[in-house]
Amino acid sequence: MAALQAKAGNRAVTTAIQRATVTSPGPETTDEVRASSSRTPEAAASSASGQAQGEQQQDDAARRKQAAEDEAKDLKKQAGTAALTRADAEAQMWRKTGVAAAARKEATAAEGEAAKSRDKTDAAERQRAEAEGRERDWAVQVEEAEKARSAAATTVSDRTGDETAAGKRQAEAREGLADAEAEVQRCTEEAETAAKELAAVEAEVERRRKKAEATAKELADAEAEVERCTKESDDAAEAHRRAEASLEALASAEDEAQKQAKQAAEAAHAAVETWATAVTAAKEQVVALQRKAEKRQGKVEAEEDRQREAEAAVRERAGAVTSAEKEVDDAQDVLRKRSDEFAAATRAREDAEATLTTREETKAAAEQQVSRAAADRERQENAKAAAQQEVARFEATASAHRRVEKDAREAAGAAARVRQQAGQDEAVAREGATEATKRAGEAAGQTEQTEQTEQTEQTAEPEKPGRLKRFSKAFGFTNLKKMGDPGDTVILRGTAPSGAAARAAASDAHRAPAFGTPSQQVFESSHNFGITALGLGNDSRGLVSALKTPKDTQGSAAHQADKDKKGKSAGVLTNATMLAGDGMKVGGGAATKSGIVEGVTAAGEGVGVTTGLFSVGIGAREGRAIHLTSQKRDALKKHALKDVEAVRTRTLQVVLDRLGAVNAELVDKAAAESGSEAGPTAEQIDSLDRSRAEVVSLRTELREHLASAQQYAIHKQDNKIIKRAVSLGGNVVRTAGGILVVITLAGTLATPAAPAVGATGAAVLGGLAAYKGGKGGYKRAESVRHPDKWRRTTMAQGDTEFTEAGEEQKGSGWRAALEAVKVTKSIEQGERQLRAQEIYALAAGPAVPVGRNVPEDIRAEARGLLLDLKCDPARRNENAKEWSDSLNDPEQQEDWEKYIAKQLAS
Repeated sequence: MAALQAKAGNRAVTTAIQRATVTSPGPETTDEVRASSSRTPEAAASSASGQAQGEQQQDDAARRKQAAEDEAKDLKKQAGTAALTRADAEAQMWRKTGVAAAARKEATAAEGEAAKSRDKTDAAERQRAEAEGRERDWAVQVEEAEKARSAAATTVSDRTGDETAAGKRQAEAREGLADAEAEVQRCTEEAETAAKELAAVEAEVERRRKKAEATAKELADAEAEVERCTKESDDAAEAHRRAEASLEALASAEDEAQKQAKQAAEAAHAAVETWATAVTAAKEQVVALQRKAEKRQGKVEAEEDRQREAEAAVRERAGAVTSAEKEVDDAQDVLRKRSDEFAAATRAREDAEATLTTREETKAAAEQQVSRAAADRERQENAKAAAQQEVARFEATASAHRRVEKDAREAAGAAARVRQQAGQDEAVAREGATEATKRAGEAAGQTEQTEQTEQTEQTAEPEKPGRLKRFSKAFGFTNLKKMGDPGDTVILRGTAPSGAAARAAASDAHRAPAFGTPSQQVFESSHNFGITALGLGNDSRGLVSALKTPKDTQGSAAHQADKDKKGKSAGVLTNATMLAGDGMKVGGGAATKSGIVEGVTAAGEGVGVTTGLFSVGIGAREGRAIHLTSQKRDALKKHALKDVEAVRTRTLQVVLDRLGAVNAELVDKAAAESGSEAGPTAEQIDSLDRSRAEVVSLRTELREHLASAQQYAIHKQDNKIIKRAVSLGGNVVRTAGGILVVITLAGTLATPAAPAVGATGAAVLGGLAAYKGGKGGYKRAESVRHPDKWRRTTMAQGDTEFTEAGEEQKGSGWRAALEAVKVTKSIEQGERQLRAQEIYALAAGPAVPVGRNVPEDIRAEARGLLLDLKCDPARRNENAKEWSDSLNDPEQQEDWEKYIAKQLAS
């Protein structure tokens, strides 16, 4: 750290010396120098004493220079300490003014609440008195309601007695009606029974009459049968007499005729007997039927008597039913009358009960109002007591906040005065450092003039300095490598793969290739060999330089040396393998031209092996880079600011300058406010609050700038991961191609797979190289076409003030095109450099002019971003204090900005 500070201080001193040399010539004028340079050899002896005097003057100037440098260093250290004190005092003042503002706000709020609580106390007292009055009024209404309720209760008792008596009379009438209805029911049932008996008798009479009629009919039929039988019997007797007469007449006749006459007589005699029997039977039946008819006629007459008796009974029962129904009607009339009386009594009782209920409800409502008024009175009393307690509490709180406000104002005023004094001390120290640096420059100018005089005396024409250095820089190994890279890329990714494919196609067709000839292969491989050798040399020199870096080296050099030890060593191994492969390509092409088949095969196998090896190495490096970049991106995302927008609305230095001006106003206001015995006025408070509000707005803008830088860093890491992933994929394909080349040359595989896979890998890697080259060319062209697009927005190292950009002077198109093809030229000021400058401006210490006005908390957030970008103390071989001191050293601004820009790209 000390070495870096010494180097930075020496650079500043050298700059001052050069300025002093230009503006303040030494004791010897230019004419004297010319004169001394034009002296003849004869004056050499007389100049010996002058040379000794010059050496004495040179020693004196060196001592004055060293003393001035030591004084400048001490004064710069004092300025840095004063700047830290100023920043701490400013942060303390900001915090204390914030505490005072918050306490003042809290005190004002508490006083307002106390006033509200006093108003609540008064309101509670008024409401308590009103509630007490309502309580008395409602108590009177309760007494009146009780009297009305008592009267209503008496009325209810009377009406209840009337209703009971009416109920008894109604019950008696209901019982009489029930008896009459029961009698009607009984008579009705008896009448119905008599009617049923009458119907049964009438049916029986009818039945018996029908039987008598049937019997009379049977008797008439029997008498008719008797007459018929009698007639038949008479006819048979007559026939019998005629037969006997015929028999007597035929006594003298033949036997046969007698026999027939005899048979006829016998038949007639049998018929007579038969009919005689039939007549007897018919007569007997007639007699029986006559007796039966007489008997049935008697029963009919008897039933008719019963019918008449039943009809008389029915008429009697009907009269009884009519009489009973009349009694029911009378009983119903009585019941209706008694029911009306009972209903009237019930209505009267219900009205009385309703009146009683109303009186009771009125009384209950009045009692409830009394209770409510009493509760309201008690509640208002409690509210008054609580409000009085709140008044006491808020007054105590307001008093406490006022004390805090007073203490904070006094602390802010003290911090403001410390800040003012520190600012003055810093200004005095910086002015003294400037004067000391100027004196050192003057002394250095005298020493330089003395040396130039001596050199002029010794050499007539001194060598022009810097010419060899410029030549070596323009055509050094690094620039030569950059110049040859485009051709190397075209060969590796374009002509070489296509030439290999052409050779394979030509060999399959047994004809000479039209493209990718052995001579072309030798030329291309020789170019590749040369460029790879340059790369190997550059990596070797970088590795040696890193290994030679002292272990106590600090800062970006230490970090870069550590990175080179890893990266350059891997590069040396990779380039050595590639160089071997390119050499084998050259040998293989030469062997092809010479017709040495064995050499071609051996060279091809060697190229395949080396291609696979360095592709595996590059792929491993890319995989590790992807892993580390992902970790870096995740850390950036984890700590990204999410409470503000990632925007850049104004120039950062403008915001910082305005913040410094407002902070200075705030310091003056805080100092003036704390010096007042009477306390700040309302106008002073409003002015202070406005300044604080503007500071808050400006602080938000700074954090928006920081958030934008964080998002840019995350975007860079995302792009890097994508490009590394594409490179990894291309190298994996290229490794496969190298393996296929070895397999094909060994005779195991007889397909054009190796050229195809190699061409695929070349296309992927060639596309990535073309993208990178095109993007770089576009950026270089844009730097000419729009030179102010990424113009720095903060003060550079050594600047004391910032000037806004004027009208942009655009470059011509041909100049932009010419700039685009300058592959050896890097962009001095692009977006990455601008972002690095803004990050440093927010992270720099207060002793650095650009970081003078950055608040401490925002500075801490910006330094957190540096940690996420791997700009941490451990990688710079520093402890925390040395790391913080380097950020607070104005002489290291440029180094830090370049360092941050590298970390954004890495």
